[in-house]
Amino acid sequence: MSLANLVAYVVVFGLPIWLVAEEIVHRLNSMRKAAAVAPAALERRAPEGARVRASAV
Repeated sequence: MSLANLVAYVVVFGLPIWLVAEEIVHRLNSMRKAAAVAPAALERRAPEGARVRASAV
């Protein structure tokens, strides 16, 4: 959600500025956590004890 959208919500719905600020902080923290987890999540490995089977179709 862009900053322009948040400002529009404040104006249209009369949301308090602390609520908007809390939402911005929450979104920034979640993006930072997702960026820190992303490299580890991209690595794919078979579970321990999994059998490897090749298919020659």
